[in-house]
Amino acid sequence: MGVHDAKAYVGALCEITWRDRAGNTHVTLATVEDARYVPLYGAYLITDAEDIRLDQVVSIQVAEAVTRKAA
Repeated sequence: MGVHDAKAYVGALCEITWRDRAGNTHVTLATVEDARYVPLYGAYLITDAEDIRLDQVVSIQVAEAVTRKAA
């Protein structure tokens, strides 16, 4: 996923599935505040919970879609 694709989620509450350096999978429910390229570090997804590198993101779903699927 690129920065331009990730900008579509700005302002939305999303369920983000991502992998850390050790390869462990994490799921974070957070509001996406921005998606940007940080020099020397790469592309990041800036959320209200934490910053996640875009190359580590496995999937993003808007929280409304997640709750509809569960119901």
